[in-house]
Amino acid sequence: MTLFRDMMIWTVQALLFCIAIGIAGPTAHLAGPLLATAFAVDQLIPTVLVFFAAAAALGWLGNRLLPGDWLHNPLL
Repeated sequence: MTLFRDMMIWTVQALLFCIAIGIAGPTAHLAGPLLATAFAVDQLIPTVLVFFAAAAALGWLGNRLLPGDWLHNPLL
């Protein structure tokens, strides 16, 4: 059951990431260089990749180093 929950969380995160990148890229392309400069889309994509990689690594370490039975919140 925990494996299924973890897979669903990662699936939702990946889906939201793809939606965000899918909106940011065409918006920057269609709205022109002004909007791309304002939001710095060319710098946003690597930043988001590094952020999610760091968040995933910290989450994995937290799951391995902290005991899992002290926290009973099913949303976490």
